[in-house]
Amino acid sequence: MQSITGIGFGVIAGPVLLMSIGGAEAIQVSIVLSLLIAVILAPSTIPRVNFSLLRPLLIGVLLGTPIGATAYATLSLDALKIVAALVVAFMTLIASGLLTRHPIFEEDTRKRRVAIGMVCGALNVTLAMPGPPVAAYATAIKSDKQIIRATTLVTFLFAYPVALSLQGVTTGFSSALFSVALPLAIPTVFGTITGMLVAPLFSQKVFNWLTVGFLIASVMVLVVG
Repeated sequence: MQSITGIGFGVIAGPVLLMSIGGAEAIQVSIVLSLLIAVILAPSTIPRVNFSLLRPLLIGVLLGTPIGATAYATLSLDALKIVAALVVAFMTLIASGLLTRHPIFEEDTRKRRVAIGMVCGALNVTLAMPGPPVAAYATAIKSDKQIIRATTLVTFLFAYPVALSLQGVTTGFSSALFSVALPLAIPTVFGTITGMLVAPLFSQKVFNWLTVGFLIASVMVLVVG
C-alpha cells in the first residue's frame, strides 16, 4: 500500500511491531523497513517529485525532527500516541474535503509546507509515521496522485535516516534491530514490488479515498493500539 499511495506501511506494520516487540525496537525496525521501501521506489519516484513542494518540506523535517526526538526521549508511548492521533485526525479532515467551505485549508504557501514538514519530522522520530501530514496536505491542495506519491516517498528517503540517527543518539540502537528487520526485509521487498505493479490501476479519485482511508486508519490505530 505504501507503493500505491506513498503511505501505509507504518499504519499496517507499526501496530503489529509494537505489540510483538514493544518500545523503541519496534519503531526503529519500522523506520529501517520503511527506508528500504523508499530506496526501492526512489528511481521511479524522483523524476515525478514536485521540488517546489519538497524543499520546504525537507526544511520543516529538519526543524521538526529535534522536537520529535525530545518528545520520544521524554514522553510515554501512550502520550505520544494521543498527540499524534489529534494531529492526524485534524489532517484527515483537511484531506477528506470536509473543510472545503473554508478555503484557508486548501491554500498552499511555503510557510505551510515548512509547518507540515515539521509535523512530519516530529511524527517520524516518535512513531515512525511521517506519511500522514504530507499526504493529507498534498491531497488537500489537490496535487496529482503521482506527485503526491513521489513527493511523500522522497521525503521519507531524507527523513528516515535523520530520525534513526537521532534515536541512536538519544536512546541508542536496539541490539535486536537488525536481527528482527532482516527476516522482514524479504516480504517487505515483495510487497513493494507488487504495489509498484498495481499502482497505475488506481484512478485519482480512488487514490484520494485510499489516502483518506489510511489517514483514518492511522487515527484508529493510534487511539486503540
